[in-house]
Order: sequence, then structure tokens, then C-alpha cells
Amino acid sequence: MYLFLIVFMPLSLVWYLIREKDKAVIPVAIAGALSSIVFCAFKAFFSFSYRTPRAGFFVNYAYILLAYTLIPVAAVYLVFLVLSKDDDTFLVKSYFPLLCAFFSVYLPYTVLSGSRSAYSAFELFCKPLLYTAMLVSSAICVFFLYRRGTTGKRLFIWILALALSLFVPAAIEAAWFIGLAFFVPLALFGAYVFFSACGAVRFLRGDFQEESISIFLPKKSFLKIIQRVNLQI
Repeated sequence: MYLFLIVFMPLSLVWYLIREKDKAVIPVAIAGALSSIVFCAFKAFFSFSYRTPRAGFFVNYAYILLAYTLIPVAAVYLVFLVLSKDDDTFLVKSYFPLLCAFFSVYLPYTVLSGSRSAYSAFELFCKPLLYTAMLVSSAICVFFLYRRGTTGKRLFIWILALALSLFVPAAIEAAWFIGLAFFVPLALFGAYVFFSACGAVRFLRGDFQEESISIFLPKKSFLKIIQRVNLQI
């Protein structure tokens, strides 16, 4: 029952490391995993992981956003930026393996230690997909933020895209947590993962305009295929 939760992000990381030509990112991924183990061990010994549920969307959203997204992402990546002596190209390249390795340990830990009852399908199956999509989409945004010539309006657009990629998963999880009608978080989850997947595929293929966030949208050829299928139906 816990297999997908435990192995999905590590397998995504392994796939990335195999595909990546620069094998210098492997020690970065190891460092991310080790830092997560230390962090989770500290939480296990010195804090209580179970949280008493509260009513209301915003209070849960704020907690999930800070505890599960912003603090881990900011702390781990900023520490890496401070300690690393590498150039910007490698710093950008290290974003995904570093954080994916960290969340490969941190996410299962927070799920398995944070509940006293049976685990839901959202926790076991949706959260690994959701947070992997978050890391993928935010990694793409970080890549474009570091590119030369990203200034002015273009810089603002990519900062906004990065904020959305990091802030939306917490909203989806908070919507599930407070018990909204299942189709609300499900629809948001499906849309978020879909657009992140579009961005990942187009980024890996180099099929995008560097000044546009349209990279997260499906190609026009894909939309034409959908239209044809709908007409046939």
C-alpha cells in the first residue's frame, strides 16, 4: 500500500540522474538525501509530527505551504547556494536532483508519521505525483530565471510562475484536507500535473520559446488531435 508513496520520487530521481550527462549532480542528490535523513531524524527525536486538524482553508493552507513546501525548498536550496562554489549553470542543474532527493525521504516521512488513522488515496498516490510535479515546474522556472537576458517584464513573469508552481500544491492539499467536494482538489490536481508534464516534455525536447511561459501549455498539434477526437466522438 505504501509502495508508490515510497518509490515514485526516488525512481523519478534515478531516471533524471541516468539521463543527465553531467554526473557531478549525483553527489548533489546524495547530499540532498542525507540532509533529509538528518532533518527527519531531528524532527522525530525533538518534535511531535502529528498535527491536530483545524477547520478552515487558510489556516491549513498556511501550515502546509510553510511546513511542506517553502521552508524545506528555501532552506535546502539556499544552504546549497551558500556552500557551493560552482557556476550558475551547475547551480540551476542541481535544483531538481537536490530537492527531489530531499523530498524522496521527507515526503514519505511526513505522510507516515503525520497520521494516526488509515492513509487516504490522496496521501499515498496523489502527493508523490503532486510534489514531483512541483519540483519539475519550479526547476524549469529557476532555469529561466538564471538565464542571461531575463530582466524586466520577463523576469517578473518567471518569478510569478515560480511562485505559482510552489504555492498551488499546498492549496490543492488544503482543499483535500478540509474535505471539499472530491472533484475540486481532483480537478486542480489533474490540471496542475498536466501543465507540469507539458512543461517537462517540452523542456526536455527543447520545444519552447525562452521568453514565454507557454512552455507549460500543450503544443498546438496536441490540441488539434484532441479536437479531432472530439469531432469523431
